[in-house]
Amino acid sequence: MFYQWKKLFNPEIFQGKYKKRNYFEGWYYKLFDSTFMHPLIIIPGISMNQSDSHSFIQIIYQGTEVDYIRYDLTDFRYSEKEFALWIGDNYFTKNQINLHILSNKISIQGKLSFYNRIGFPKTLYHPGIMGPFSYLPIMECYHGIVNIHHQISGKLMIAGESINYDKGYGYIEKDWGTSFPKRWIWFQSSHFPKGKVTVQFSVAEIPFLGTSFEGFLSIFRYKNNIILFATYTGARIRYFYKSDTYLWITIQDLRFCLEIGVVAADGIELKAPIKGIMKRTILETTFATIRVRLSTRQGKLLYEGNGKNTGLEIVGY
Repeated sequence: MFYQWKKLFNPEIFQGKYKKRNYFEGWYYKLFDSTFMHPLIIIPGISMNQSDSHSFIQIIYQGTEVDYIRYDLTDFRYSEKEFALWIGDNYFTKNQINLHILSNKISIQGKLSFYNRIGFPKTLYHPGIMGPFSYLPIMECYHGIVNIHHQISGKLMIAGESINYDKGYGYIEKDWGTSFPKRWIWFQSSHFPKGKVTVQFSVAEIPFLGTSFEGFLSIFRYKNNIILFATYTGARIRYFYKSDTYLWITIQDLRFCLEIGVVAADGIELKAPIKGIMKRTILETTFATIRVRLSTRQGKLLYEGNGKNTGLEIVGY
């Protein structure tokens, strides 16, 4: 019982203790050095199913190099008290990562520490970013945000080259459940002038009680403010436009209007889950660009700026 309540109000910790099949769980670390020349995506996770259960670490480096490294299921260990997990000799928390990866495609060794972390503000109504949906045990896929923003210290040895990540910054989120949605759009960027802005957005077709609905989540951080827009908060997508290379979304609630334009870039293939099996292929880029405009419903401009190094996935839309 302690574990059940602990994981509900701490979605960052491992959720799958009692799962045996048709289940996945993965944490998404997005890390940039201060020069923005060495973007690194690290996705530790676990896949449990009847045919191919295993743990894994999926990597995107510099937006062009990708690798999926398999580990035995027994190589996956976790803490029930806090967010801490091990895959082989690799260690992951919200405060640090310690990597010892050696594959045919890439080698990464070293430790990065995270400080000045900004976490998701939890309440009884939204113990995680999914709000009241966090309490329902029937969702196909759950989403959580661990660090909205953090700064980095440390170095990594990548493919024999020492990369200094001091004064860089990053972001951590996660997903768990049976399958990714049938279709979704997701993007995230922390790379705005002065590094004090973060935007994250996702919309997906969500199966629910024999039918489906389109639900969305978005966080906008500027200065010391964190604004949450979501289906369950009463916010609405008032305008949506998508072409092959461009996406424009306008979100409104009773207080604010958030306008977001995203210019796509070439993507690289990642593996995604279907019934717990990592057999779906999707495209993700780390080099999309973004423009954000936040105003009050009365039209007063609060923030306007351009971001880069934006992670972007568009699947099925």
